[in-house]
Amino acid sequence: MRATSLFAAAFVLATGAFWATMLTDPPQTTASVRPQIDIQDMTIKAKPEVGQQYDAF
Repeated sequence: MRATSLFAAAFVLATGAFWATMLTDPPQTTASVRPQIDIQDMTIKAKPEVGQQYDAF
């Protein structure tokens, strides 16, 4: 019984610490989208025949 009580107390303490951290200083994402391929430039350099189905422009 004592082990169960200690486990429950530790669980409550850990849960409280977790939520206190999340509410005061939540993690912030640093991900961003940076396009590195210029599709229009690639198409122009490939010089597709005008009017073909794969001609995007």
